[in-house]
Amino acid sequence: MLKQQTILIIEDRNTGQASLSDFLSQHNFHSITVSHDQLTNRTIDQSVDLIVIDLDQSDQATLDQLRYWKIHKPQTPCIVVSRSEDIDAAVTAMKQGAADYLHKPVNPEKLIHSIIACLRSVRHDADNHSRRQPTAQQGFEKIVGQSGSMQEIFEDARRVAQTDSTVLITGESGTGKELIAEAIHQNSPRAAEQFVTVNMAAVPEHLVESELFGHTKGSFTGATESRRGRFEAAHRGTLFIDEIGDFKLESQAKLLRVLENHTITPIGSNQDRHVDVRVVAATSHHLEKLVETGRFREDLYYRLNVINLKLPPLRERNEDISMLIDCFLKQICHQIHREIPELSPDLQQYLTTHTWPGNVRQLRNCLESMVVLSKSGRLTMDDLPDMLRNGEAAHDGIVIPEGIRLEELERTAIQQTLSRNHGNRTHSAKSLGMSVRTLQRKLKAWGIREQTRSFSRNGDS
Repeated sequence: MLKQQTILIIEDRNTGQASLSDFLSQHNFHSITVSHDQLTNRTIDQSVDLIVIDLDQSDQATLDQLRYWKIHKPQTPCIVVSRSEDIDAAVTAMKQGAADYLHKPVNPEKLIHSIIACLRSVRHDADNHSRRQPTAQQGFEKIVGQSGSMQEIFEDARRVAQTDSTVLITGESGTGKELIAEAIHQNSPRAAEQFVTVNMAAVPEHLVESELFGHTKGSFTGATESRRGRFEAAHRGTLFIDEIGDFKLESQAKLLRVLENHTITPIGSNQDRHVDVRVVAATSHHLEKLVETGRFREDLYYRLNVINLKLPPLRERNEDISMLIDCFLKQICHQIHREIPELSPDLQQYLTTHTWPGNVRQLRNCLESMVVLSKSGRLTMDDLPDMLRNGEAAHDGIVIPEGIRLEELERTAIQQTLSRNHGNRTHSAKSLGMSVRTLQRKLKAWGIREQTRSFSRNGDS
């Protein structure tokens, strides 16, 4: 038993307080005795391990006192001691949350036995909860990244996880925003509860409010039964709202209200419902630009952007690509029961220098396609998907991330061309429609001249 656990005794009569307090101290408990009329905020704020309610009032008054303490200290067990021998009163007290119900006169040994049993039950529940909680690092093992930028993201995410602050994760599509959100949840005090996700880009506009806040039966055409929304489903847990930038303007005021008041109103209902939810949102859009153009509420943006985690695109953390390739190959081959293939040097070079406009998701999909369709245990440039072998597809197949500058597009085009030509600058310049000298000048300005020379086959200058 823990030393000096504190018992709060609420008793209307002074008779018996001293003797009960002395008796508890003999069993290594510290007790605080107070009458119902003497209760103050100071009493409420004190840290106690168990409450004994011993009131010589009506059963209703005792139940009111029980409800009061279950609201103010819901995790603290309460034992009710009463002169009433009414079985219904005892049943009602237990339903209202009493850990035990004892009739007077109470045998002190029986009371001690009840107190010890209640405290053991609390510790048992706490131990089970602790075992259900993930380790401090759980969730992050799914995210590969040794680059400085990713290590900073991991560190910030671990700190954020310990709070209930709203988090906004930004970054291009395919950078792993949902994985970061899930890791935050798994390392938070809410880890034992639900992690609920909703992608606003995949929800039809007319169903957005129903999806988030729920609806009652008959509230609109097709509502054949009542349905809980995602906020209620995530009660006491975490709600991850992906692509928050696609949230329709007409519904943004309602989302703001939920974030500020923690109450929802299902469609067709007049009843507000309290929700205890930690919100993590993500977007591949530039919300500041959407605010400027009037497509996103400024007050909602600031309410969401309490903590901002910006994930870098894969082209800005090339040093992580080799680790990602190894990790994905192991995952894919394990799933389809194949040996991990060898990569030819030129394919390895291509994969680690490609700019991957679709980021980590595109890299994984590329590897999966090659492994599944490969006819041997060795992958070469011939195994690349047609879209990549033919230069990321022409016209409509080109993926240009929002907000990318023209200089970045030019650099991407040059790097991809160099990769396809194995670093040969003469062939690359011809393919790009520029002189070798112009290509050299650009590479030197970007600081990658020596990199291209290292795998140039013809030694051209």
